[in-house]
Amino acid sequence: MQIEKIRVRNFKRVSDLTLELGDLTYLVGGNNSGKSSVLQAVHMAVSCAQRSAELQQVVIAESMLRYCPTGEFQRLGNSGPYENRKDGSRGTVDLSGKTSDGADASYKVEIYKARNHHNVGVERTGVYTGFGQYICDPQTLFSVYVPGLAGIPHNEELQSYASVFQKAAGGEANLVFRNIVRLIREKGLLQELEDLLFDVVGPCKFKADYDSERERYVDLQVSFKEGAPEDSFVPMDLSGTGVIQITQIFAYVILFRPKVLLVDEPDSHLHPSRQALLSTAFTKIVSRYKCKVIVSTHSRHLVSSAPPETRLVWLREGRVEKHDEKGGLTSMLLDLGALDQIDSKGADYLICTEDAGKKNLEKCVKALGKNINVKVISYNGVSNAASAAVIKEMAAMFHNQPEIIIHRDRDFLTDTEVDRWAEPYEKLGLSIFCPVLPDIESYYVTEEHVTKIYEKVDPKDVSLAVAQANDAVEAEMRRKFKDKRQQANLHFWRDGGSPRTEDLWDKDAPMKEEFTLGKLLLPHVNSKIREIAPTGKDLFKVPSSRLVDELARFLKL
Repeated sequence: MQIEKIRVRNFKRVSDLTLELGDLTYLVGGNNSGKSSVLQAVHMAVSCAQRSAELQQVVIAESMLRYCPTGEFQRLGNSGPYENRKDGSRGTVDLSGKTSDGADASYKVEIYKARNHHNVGVERTGVYTGFGQYICDPQTLFSVYVPGLAGIPHNEELQSYASVFQKAAGGEANLVFRNIVRLIREKGLLQELEDLLFDVVGPCKFKADYDSERERYVDLQVSFKEGAPEDSFVPMDLSGTGVIQITQIFAYVILFRPKVLLVDEPDSHLHPSRQALLSTAFTKIVSRYKCKVIVSTHSRHLVSSAPPETRLVWLREGRVEKHDEKGGLTSMLLDLGALDQIDSKGADYLICTEDAGKKNLEKCVKALGKNINVKVISYNGVSNAASAAVIKEMAAMFHNQPEIIIHRDRDFLTDTEVDRWAEPYEKLGLSIFCPVLPDIESYYVTEEHVTKIYEKVDPKDVSLAVAQANDAVEAEMRRKFKDKRQQANLHFWRDGGSPRTEDLWDKDAPMKEEFTLGKLLLPHVNSKIREIAPTGKDLFKVPSSRLVDELARFLKL
């Protein structure tokens, strides 16, 4: 069964609002726009419905509620305090969707002030009995609510699954985070958590230990080193806010298997690069667990890094703001402070790239040595077709109308896959620059480029150092290649017909430049070359001749 639409009425900032959901939905907008109100309304309605079904009661004591965003339940009303009268102030949440056999179904939860003090009234009505049971099963967490920046306490005593479940149902799973990871380990699912985190934060290994005879608190430690040597483990609360946030989200989904994940402003106090990682995490949850994910945010970085299929819902003053008219997407991102790079001087070509690629592309542009005006702008999320539409609107603000070029890393895609990826952009009149090697850094760790930078070192020694660096990372590179190819197969070849991974890179074939992720290889090349060079040098000091040549050919110069 699937939830496809949610309607919230008379709850905090929201008077009456309807959301059409995608698998991944972002609620965007400024402060006090109603984003958090929507998430809290959904989780509270589901929690009230589950408690009502569990107790077989219409009236529930406030103290019995699994979740309530305030200590004064009555004050949640948008139009005034909740009342007992049928025609009085009440809050409602309607959940609509499809049953497993494709039938239309809906379920409405109405909450109001019961007659007696500190009691909550809950009315549940629906079409299709199984749909209500799907939502109200008290033994599951239909929804998991992750509020704001959910930090973790310094210590946690051992708690039972039932206690952990109740905390999670109440939106306080962060308070029992170590216990959640411990329970994941006890269920034999710790490897699943580590595998999910690999593509988002890199190699990681957890230890979640508890000795009841010696210890009072659950000990959770993590290593982010390849192979996880014993001296690399650190307490989880020392691993960084972004890593904790992403690990929490994955852990909640693995243990509780919710149907809807509600994440409230996960970008708070996170660096933009970490915000982009969150988008990757949400995409993995949707695809692997068939879980609807609804995220509230006012971060332009999170919005612009969202995958193309993400549904963006712009909220202002507790209502859905229309943004399908011309200029609407630009207005939405202006509301988030996104368009801060507009330059009225114009350009012949406007190359849009992720932040990490801007500096090196600018050096390549300068090295072209042609009488041509090329501007490079950084824009997290250029791989999102919706963001590309915004970029096109940005270009209209230039005095001269530039040709817009979207740069993306190849990431082991075949030419056919790059062409398929490019289709929605080309329909917008945009061009795609996708260099041959997997990423920009790949061009700076080739034997040719390293030899040019270390011109006073014997080329044979440089060649040996680069070969040794490749040998050191081959196993991890193959793992990355396999993971990236699996993602490509799922995205581009849903009906089959994809090239076999082993045909692209046979297990007995040596490393090749087209299989080399520069980001991964770079530190190893630097380490090996400095063993033979008297002084270390910056490989990015001058642009890669090979990358400059590719760009020149692309621009037909």
